[in-house]
Amino acid sequence: MSAPVRPWRGVQGAAALGVLVVLAVVRGRLLADSYFNQDDFYMTGRAYRADLTWDYLFADFAGHVNPLQQLTLWLVAHHAPFDWAVVVTVILAANLAATALVWLILSRLLGAGWTRVVLLAVFAWAPITLAPTLWWSASMFLWPQVLCSLTAIWLLIRWRQGDGRTWVNTLGIIAAVAVGLLWHERAVLIVPLLLGVAVAIADEATGWRRLVAALRRYWWLWLALVALLGGFLAGHAALTDVVGGGGTARQQLDVSWSFVGQNVVPGLVGGPWAGHVQGGAVVPATWVTVASGVLVVAVIGLLLWLGGPARRWGVAVLVGYVAADLALLLSGRSAFGDIIGLDPRYSSDTLHAVVVCIALCLRGAAPVPALASGKRRALVVGTSLAAYGVVAALGTALLVPAFQNTADRAFVTHFRDALADDPDQVVFDGAAPAELVLPLVDGDNRYSVIFGPLPERPAFDGPSARMRVVASDGSLRPAELVGPVTSRPGPSRSCGYPVSADPATVMLRAPVSGRLLLRIDYYSGSESTVTVTSGGWHEEFLARRGPNEVWLVLPDLDDDVQVLDLVGDGRATVCVTGVAAGLPVTP
Repeated sequence: MSAPVRPWRGVQGAAALGVLVVLAVVRGRLLADSYFNQDDFYMTGRAYRADLTWDYLFADFAGHVNPLQQLTLWLVAHHAPFDWAVVVTVILAANLAATALVWLILSRLLGAGWTRVVLLAVFAWAPITLAPTLWWSASMFLWPQVLCSLTAIWLLIRWRQGDGRTWVNTLGIIAAVAVGLLWHERAVLIVPLLLGVAVAIADEATGWRRLVAALRRYWWLWLALVALLGGFLAGHAALTDVVGGGGTARQQLDVSWSFVGQNVVPGLVGGPWAGHVQGGAVVPATWVTVASGVLVVAVIGLLLWLGGPARRWGVAVLVGYVAADLALLLSGRSAFGDIIGLDPRYSSDTLHAVVVCIALCLRGAAPVPALASGKRRALVVGTSLAAYGVVAALGTALLVPAFQNTADRAFVTHFRDALADDPDQVVFDGAAPAELVLPLVDGDNRYSVIFGPLPERPAFDGPSARMRVVASDGSLRPAELVGPVTSRPGPSRSCGYPVSADPATVMLRAPVSGRLLLRIDYYSGSESTVTVTSGGWHEEFLARRGPNEVWLVLPDLDDDVQVLDLVGDGRATVCVTGVAAGLPVTP
């Protein structure tokens, strides 16, 4: 093993800090201008309506059981709802912590050398992790798993180098894996990656004997991790209805190609530099796929040619991790077709494994004679950093407009501004546009779920003289009816339908059905509570003095509605001059 170095000392340490500063500035700026999107809204809404119980934390969520994510959602929903600054701080801190861990690992594997600075920049600046970073839900899938994986790897290398107490390193590894599993099932990949690292650093053996040496040296760690994985998988199977990915053999081949050839490979070399975004899928241009494929094959060839004693194991672990990631995707999503393989959410975790595996390949490699000169090394390193910075910037520029969610921010801003202008408004509940939340979440795409946690505490569907409808841009507009069904004239020419302690019956001109708005026009000499009934539905409103109107929400009842019964509390006679029922005009 390379002798441990002080990672943050010297010119190389300063260069590493410079890489982190660039990461913090660029991604901090991009994150600040991004916003919540899709799953963020309805998952937060669910958390807000839930009590913090074991049933909530370990609930089956679309085939996932991730209690630590559920806990995070609950805390944000109840203590910092719609506070994007808090979310940005947490995401950026996780991104920086993972990058710092990569530097510590590279410093232990490679010792003092400029190669580790280049690899750090690859991890820090690669656009493959950008899209998940800008989306809160996706970042919760990515960064906790990566942090736990890197922590376990770092502790294993410390253990191998005789740094720190054995039991502390061991328990730390087990705890990191356990936390990762409680965050997301993809953390099952930590254990095989950890085994691959242990094999590659088993310098007391060669060839396949490295595997035997690694298993013997850390045998009780592997027993503990296998027991942990077994318990997790058994518990996961008991708590979820696991549904396979399905899909035909052709679909699985298409997903495999799109995931590896069009997603992982371009992403690892700073791409894609050209192409287009289709929903959450990034489709690279054909020339990008070809060029990045050639570049990756060339890099692997150089590693096998010039790498150190464990170069073959490093490449094998790299290929194995990508294959395992692909297997997880095929097992759960292959029926979606090749487009699912183009989603960076499912490939971004490969980056940390690839950087570590390249370091394993280079560890102990003989110096390249052509780079013996300090000036040449500086030129190569500087050129490499500049070149990767340029291609990463091109990839970032392609992805940012599609993943920054500026339209969602504008929608929520308009909604909250309207509430601030008139806090007493009542909002007609309904399905949000698909651009905000897709209609695939069992009714949780309703405005009352999405905006329920807002600090403004908006009211939905209650009786109000100021009923509002959400416009396409998120602003609130006064309710209007399209093609309303009106009531027949009342028995009193001057009062219409007199409503007092004695009930009055209002007849609509035609029966209506479905979830509708009711507008009741009335006037009264003093306040009185009026109850409106139809079938098994009833609603109360406070009739105020003078001429007024009130809006009620008529739910979707089993039978058509044509008759409404109104009765007052006897304090005054309320003259109902007209009733109208219908759907609201969508602004």
